[in-house]
Amino acid sequence: MNPAAPSLSDVVWTPALAAALADAAAAVAALDARVSASSYAAAWDLRARWTGYAQALRLQRQPFEEIDIMAAACGIHIPGRLIDSTTQDPLDGFAAWQDDLGNRRGWDAPEALPQFAHLSGPWAGVPVLARALALLDAHARDDGSATPWLALPLTLCRLGVTRRPLPCLVIGDASQRVRSEPRAALLMRLLKHLRGAADDGLSRLDRLEATARRNAAAVGAEHRAGKLLDLARITLGRPCLGARSLAPLVGLTISGAGKLLERAARLAMLVEISGRETWRTYVAPDVALALGLVAPARGRPSLAPAPAAALDPVLRAFDDEMAEIEAQLARLAR
Repeated sequence: MNPAAPSLSDVVWTPALAAALADAAAAVAALDARVSASSYAAAWDLRARWTGYAQALRLQRQPFEEIDIMAAACGIHIPGRLIDSTTQDPLDGFAAWQDDLGNRRGWDAPEALPQFAHLSGPWAGVPVLARALALLDAHARDDGSATPWLALPLTLCRLGVTRRPLPCLVIGDASQRVRSEPRAALLMRLLKHLRGAADDGLSRLDRLEATARRNAAAVGAEHRAGKLLDLARITLGRPCLGARSLAPLVGLTISGAGKLLERAARLAMLVEISGRETWRTYVAPDVALALGLVAPARGRPSLAPAPAAALDPVLRAFDDEMAEIEAQLARLAR
């Protein structure tokens, strides 16, 4: 690959560079905290893996987009996509990356970090986030595949920056492989990329949770929900659906699954994206917004409905019971 360049750990820190480092670290920490506390962490993680893998393919100049990765993973063929005219598999290497991300024993294994003898400078005094990006830069120069880009989420976890791998934090810069430039400029750009990826990941988690709440409200408002509740659950793990792929999952015929999808679309639980009269394709609203398939809502967001008055006695009784338990625990402690 390219001849050895000065390590990113050797940069002279300026106020602007330090501010970019702080902003990136804060964005990553906010995302890590929210994902760790979210009930929808598993659904978000799956979507984030597709996002990160698509970003790695973009950095490799491969002709696939996130919608291609998601559709292939969900077993859906979207007419008109570029994948029709290529023999490449958009998921080639995805399964191996998933295995690495899912191996919890490797999350806190610093010995598994990439090792590069030519990294120089006062490594012990380098901020940990800058260390991770220095490893990324050295790895990208030594390896021309997508592996360096895909390794960053695990590197951040193994260095203690995050508590779990955050797959959307796949970043890089094509210039790392084609030219040398001032190290400080490259580090600044990588820090901005990292902050952008973390901010986008947090926005996607917010949209996912909002979609789940709206779906629950829509199902609850239906007099005869039928299979809608099952569909809402399925879309968490398979946000791209068609009648053929849904039918075996809900025990319906293909025709029945198509009618279920149409009903869900009328309730805004799904978004139809194929523009066809037959074999329509649908995606979850949070995915449609993230991929720019639908325009975001304008104006102020609507307020969440107030809790029903009938719940007030139940909530008060729950609070009283919790207060009694806390009092008993305090007496036992004494």
